[in-house]
Amino acid sequence: MAMQKTKSVTIVGLIVIAILFLVINMVSNNLFTSSRIDLTENELYTLTDGTRNIVNDIEEPVTVYLFYSDKASEGVPQLRIYATRVKELLKEYEQLSNGNVVLNIVDPVPFSEEEDQATSFGLQAIPVGTGDNIYFGLAASNAVGDIEVIPFFQPQREQFLEYDVSKLLYNLTHPKKTVVGLITQLPMFGGFDIETTQMTKEWAIIAQMRQLFELKQLDITTDVIDKDVDLLMVVHPKNLSEPTQYAIDQFVMRGGKAMFFVDPHSEVDIPVRQQNSPLEVEGGRTSSLKKLFDAWGIEFDTTKVVLDRKYALTVGGGNQQQARHYGLLAITNENIDSEDVTTSELEVISMGVAGAISAKEGSSILFTPIVTSSDDATLVDASRFRFLPDLSQLSEGFEPIGEPFTFIARVQGKLESAFKQGRPMMTDAQDVDESKYGDHLENTKEDANLFIVADTDMLSDRMWVQVQEFFGQQIFNAWANNGDLVINTVDNYAGSSDLIGIRGRETSTRPFELVNDLRLAADQKFRSTEQRLQAELAETEQKLVELQKARDDSDELVLSPEQEAEIERFQQEKFKVRKELRQVRHSLNQDIEKLGTKLKFINIGLVPIIISILALILLVIRSRKRKRALGL
Repeated sequence: MAMQKTKSVTIVGLIVIAILFLVINMVSNNLFTSSRIDLTENELYTLTDGTRNIVNDIEEPVTVYLFYSDKASEGVPQLRIYATRVKELLKEYEQLSNGNVVLNIVDPVPFSEEEDQATSFGLQAIPVGTGDNIYFGLAASNAVGDIEVIPFFQPQREQFLEYDVSKLLYNLTHPKKTVVGLITQLPMFGGFDIETTQMTKEWAIIAQMRQLFELKQLDITTDVIDKDVDLLMVVHPKNLSEPTQYAIDQFVMRGGKAMFFVDPHSEVDIPVRQQNSPLEVEGGRTSSLKKLFDAWGIEFDTTKVVLDRKYALTVGGGNQQQARHYGLLAITNENIDSEDVTTSELEVISMGVAGAISAKEGSSILFTPIVTSSDDATLVDASRFRFLPDLSQLSEGFEPIGEPFTFIARVQGKLESAFKQGRPMMTDAQDVDESKYGDHLENTKEDANLFIVADTDMLSDRMWVQVQEFFGQQIFNAWANNGDLVINTVDNYAGSSDLIGIRGRETSTRPFELVNDLRLAADQKFRSTEQRLQAELAETEQKLVELQKARDDSDELVLSPEQEAEIERFQQEKFKVRKELRQVRHSLNQDIEKLGTKLKFINIGLVPIIISILALILLVIRSRKRKRALGL
């Protein structure tokens, strides 16, 4: 009887637990729908403050369609893992938006209306081995019908996933075309070439910017920057007047984003020759904004040029000979910031007789190098380029510093005005409309966003693109990514400071760090052994040369006994070293296999064993409690 009563109580208890479980789930689903906890190590699903501000500023609904071929991607596990990451992140946006971001997940199966819809949005389809196409892109529209798309979510861009989605939402809520104001003393818009006495066409970078942005050429003597300018671009500012520099200063103080291209020696600047001399006027090709840079904490020496032996381009020299130009550089992605959204996918940036920039000692600015030289670089006087008859002169006495120099950098932080006394007086101060200048600002209220480049030649066509005429239209064949860098930066700075502040995030892919450490250690050992072999090879070859010189006979085809002995010794040593190399590689594979076996045991065997032991312990405890309850 007692046993039956206990059994009834147990059944009632289980029913009560089940009811409580359902009630708790229902309550939590209704009361805690906005509560989410991100337990990932790198907080992959926690949106940055910049993204939160962008989403909170959305005033009208934005409809988002994630087109993901769920069924067609069953055989692509890596893509399915990344798709889960994208879907979860998009749900975070929807959750944060208070209903202003409406997410729709669509599976565009073949020959369906959904597939036609994905195609009409311009999404990219990737064929797989089964003959099907995989869609994995995003299309979004605002209340007035504007559309923005991400054609395909590339797993390689996972670190910029949040930036790409936030930028798409920002563009939909701010559809106005970006206005770029350009101040330049170079013939970027075309002009008259004195040497050829012909009109020149506008540069390719100008043509490309016109396609994407509203471009306004500002007068080099302007004393105020129009308020409709979203981004200011200053190229080769030579001897700008105080009022113009003040206008630039106040634009930055007001929170305006700006790009500056300065140069210690601009190759594209039309040279000013000294009278009755082939030499140029000292500093005739130099540009800077020293007064502004000094106040903002930026160091730029107009008298120095960077020479880089590693990235030097080969050009035509004298006497129709090819020579390496240590001042003309093609910098590869090894020295391009891969974590910056503007440069992450760039391969080559070319620079022409560029200078170096840095943050002044004691400056509080955030100085982030974007493109740097190699360690095999040094600084030389810019005056050497005023008259350079032979490129070989650049290699004479070349002594690398052993540290990279910064060509391009982002500058962020609170800045102080370079004009402590306020607006400088105009030379023709009569009839000045004071109202157009506004109040003088002594510093920036928010962090400034500047992009500094210590070169102007990189914008010229010859440094990155070949322009061809095809039936009246220009065709651009780029061999370097200079144009992409400028367009990406303008596009990045065109957004709000919140968007600029969204940097690359960690990826969800977790590397096997222990395996990588084992490989690195073995590779270092392998490389040191290989270097020893190369050293012995060079030593033996030198010994053979010495033995050959010491011979008295003239028959060079017959080996002397000393040579034969030396070669035999080297062959034995070579076999010995090769055996060592094989042993190192074999040991590496053994260590990795042992580690793999341990991981398999932990995942396949150890975890289930631990769970089983815990289950047995719980079973024993429950059994003892039951016996105590029954009085056994």
